[in-house]
Amino acid sequence: MLSISTSWMPEPEKGITHWLEQIKKIGFTAVELSYKVDHEQLKEAEEVLDELELQVSSIHNFCPTPNDEPSDRHVSNYFRLSALDEHERKQAVKWTKIAIDTAKRVRAKVVVIHAGVVDEEDNRSPQLFKLYTNGRVASKQFENERKRILTLRRERKLFYLRSLEQSLEDVLDYAEEHEVTIGLETRYYPLEMPDFDEIRYFLTRFQDKPIGYWHDVGHAEMNSRLGIRAHKDFLETYKKQLIGVHIHGMKGRRDHLAPFEGDMNLKKLLPYFHKDVIRVVESKPFASYDEIKSIVAKLS
Repeated sequence: MLSISTSWMPEPEKGITHWLEQIKKIGFTAVELSYKVDHEQLKEAEEVLDELELQVSSIHNFCPTPNDEPSDRHVSNYFRLSALDEHERKQAVKWTKIAIDTAKRVRAKVVVIHAGVVDEEDNRSPQLFKLYTNGRVASKQFENERKRILTLRRERKLFYLRSLEQSLEDVLDYAEEHEVTIGLETRYYPLEMPDFDEIRYFLTRFQDKPIGYWHDVGHAEMNSRLGIRAHKDFLETYKKQLIGVHIHGMKGRRDHLAPFEGDMNLKKLLPYFHKDVIRVVESKPFASYDEIKSIVAKLS
């Protein structure tokens, strides 16, 4: 299945129905409803999906966007399943269950989750990425900063792993009841969860539950470019548990370009994405209409 995420909505002011009509014209037959879809947009989409003969491939947690209390975080991490604060953790579980309800209503089989973060400092690791952007990857300074972050992560992760595991126990029981699978997504920043080994841990820990591996090409590529884990290691190791992939282009550290744009060799990854893997184009609005239109034939 070839799908496209609502993350690519160049003209949101025209409404989600207009956007769905446009992606239908381009040639997509399915859509992923992402965490930026609010309650009104979701209601509007649900009213026209069948009429437009569009399937929903997947839901990206949280969908709809939480609206019961404010958060100062980016909407993709509004609440964290790994939070040590019990109120926040329960909010994350609550809204993940709401996303599962959304999936059930629109007949989507997968809810993709951002699992959490080792929240001990700015999880975006600004100094490491500054060194990377300035071409200092081969420097001792970069090596030391990467080692510092990964050491901090290793020393502090147990608390967050326990919290995440508790959340997943609850979420996966609910997902099983509703015949929905949870997609555990590769993460971009070093302090985010799960890392390469934690993917194995959770897939093994919950092997009898509806959970699988969701690959993000840009996130895995960033792991590789930072010297943390080779991109193909993720695909080779977890290809049997692979249920879906976010596909986009990447240049330097900037991802979510149109697929095949930038300096990442996407073609070499395509053989891993066989017919049973949900393929979702997850470009952002800076990818042009013509760029998105041109990739349908390449990926079909």
